[in-house]
Formats: sequence, structure tokens, C-alpha cells
Amino acid sequence: MTHHHPPTPADQPKGLLVDVGGVLLLPNAAILTPVIARHGGVDTPEGFVRAHFAAHNAAFPTRGAPQGDYYDLLPRYAGVPEQRWRACAEEYLAISRTRNMWHAPDPASKQALAAATGAGLHVAVVSQADGRIAQMLLDARMCQEGDGPGVPVDAVLDSAIVGFDKPDPRLFRAALDRVGVDAAHAVHVGDTVPADVRGAQAAGIRAVHYDPYDDCDDPGDHEHVHRLQEVLAFVPR
Repeated sequence: MTHHHPPTPADQPKGLLVDVGGVLLLPNAAILTPVIARHGGVDTPEGFVRAHFAAHNAAFPTRGAPQGDYYDLLPRYAGVPEQRWRACAEEYLAISRTRNMWHAPDPASKQALAAATGAGLHVAVVSQADGRIAQMLLDARMCQEGDGPGVPVDAVLDSAIVGFDKPDPRLFRAALDRVGVDAAHAVHVGDTVPADVRGAQAAGIRAVHYDPYDDCDDPGDHEHVHRLQEVLAFVPR
């Protein structure tokens, strides 16, 4: 007689859900830094990226009301003189309207994504997007479902196509369904607490805040990483 034992936790498939904007794809510093510099702000890509994350965190805080709109906040965090804030924000926004500027691939995040798939994790990319995120990831040679120029991942979910926006837990549950992983054996990482952390938590998924510069103002109920590679340590064993 054959005895069938339930799978142990070690046998369960493990999942990694990853946000796109601010984690895999960053604002294009090569195009956007000169905009800030023209108005007297930071003039290096490193300075721009630092200011971006600070402004983003202020616009999407862990708790409390946002300090303002991201486009309005960026000039002040980027060192633009106050009398130039409005003009800088208007130019930055105008360029951002010509195309989605969050299209620059982060090489370190690509390496981490490859490490995750190489470790046997079921990887789903989960983005609050406009129906074009799969093509953007492909164009950036970051990742794609199946074979291609980037890292092969199991699923790419675009909120506009799935029909649920972050932080709706149904978007995260759809990702779990696509990769065949239970919530208890998955972790989600994203750069926005209200959308990514709260949405994942509502779906019963361990949530990690991608916070490269320790900008989070309330680190009490979720974990943090400075680099995507660090998330692998949080995936349930």
C-alpha cells in the first residue's frame, strides 16, 4: 500500500513578486538630470536618483498625508532654488508626458532577478501600469515571459490588463495564481508603501519595501531592502 504524504514546506513552490517602477526600471537619469540642472539643481545621475527616491517617498508616505505631488516635490529635493521650483516641475512634467520616462533598466536589479529565477523561484512581475509594461520591460532588455533578451520570468502582470489596481489584493492574488504559489510561500517587493506594501499585506503576502536610501518614515510593520538582491533572504524557505 502506498502512503501519500502532504508536501512539506520545503517542497512547496516559492514565489517572488516584483514591482517595476523604481525597482526594475528607473526614471531615465540621462535625460532628466539635465532638466534639473538647468534650474540650478543636482547635476549628476547619482544626485538625481537620490532626489527621485526622496520625492517619491514624500509623495507616497508610509502614513499621513502626502507632502504633495511627486512632480512638484522633486525640484525641492533635488536642490533647485525655491523661485525655480514651479518652472522646473513644469519642464520635468512636460518631458515626462512625451513618453514614460521610467524606462531605464537597473543593472543590479536585473542581476538579482536572474539570481531569483536561477534559485528556482517562481517570479511574477506586478506593475501598476497602462497596458504597455511588458513591452517596456522587453525594450529595456530587463525581462519577459519565456525566452528573450532579458531574464525569463514566469509572469508579467499589468494592472490595466488584469483589471485591478494596486493596492487591490486581487492583483496580487492574480499573480500568485499565474505562478502557482501560495501566499504563505511568497514575498512581494516594491518601492511604494501605500500601493505595494499594503496591497501585498492585504493579500496575505510578506511585504518588503524597496528603500535604497532609508527614506521610509515608519518602518515598523514591514521589512526593507536597499537592493533587490537582499529580497532573496526574505523568501520563505
